[in-house]
Order: sequence, then structure tokens, then C-alpha cells
Amino acid sequence: MVDRPSPKTLIVIQTDPTKSHRAVEALRIALGLGSHNEGQDISIILCGRAPHLLSEDTGDIVDEEILEKHRPVFVEWGTPFLIAMDAETPRRHIAGVVTKPITMAEISAVFESVDRVIVFS
Repeated sequence: MVDRPSPKTLIVIQTDPTKSHRAVEALRIALGLGSHNEGQDISIILCGRAPHLLSEDTGDIVDEEILEKHRPVFVEWGTPFLIAMDAETPRRHIAGVVTKPITMAEISAVFESVDRVIVFS
């Protein structure tokens, strides 16, 4: 049996987590896709209001209880969340989360560097 490298996957979340369950579902899917190697082959870009998934205050987020179960895994893995420069960001992120602002040019480069892309909008 040949060991193949895992495909690199980009998850782009554009959904407003205060209006739809799809934003939290996107993180749940990213968690499942990255679970075989602690997220090493997963990249996550948050656009629009999606950075609120990382907020300390999650009271307005749809499926908040599911989010609270999954976020600590991304912190444990050290998964960087790439935040689009024009995204709306919360005042305070949860402790330990890794974030990095990303320009449109850098987003294009990320798209070129992965094997598959899943967009939640």
C-alpha cells in the first residue's frame, strides 16, 4: 500500500455566523477534514462577518454550543485563521487563537497552493 500525502484543503467561510448555521458547520467540516493529521493540511480563510467565529462573545452566533466544542481543537492544533483584510473583525478573539490578516493577492496565492477548495457563502 502506497502512502499518499493528504490533499491540501482550503476552507473559505463567507457566511455571517449570526445569521446562518453554515459558518459553524464549515468549521465542523474543517475539523473533520483535518483530524487525520491535526489540521496540518487545512487552511481557513474568514471573510465578511465570519471572523466573529473567533470572538470571545459568541452569544449571537447560530449553533454557539457546537462552536464552543470545536474551537479549542483549532487552538490546540495551532491552526492559523487567515482573515481577509476587508472582513469585519470582533474586538477580542478567544485566547490562543492564531490569526493572520491576508490581502486579496495573498488569497490568490493560497488558492493556487491547495488541492481543493470548499466555499461556504
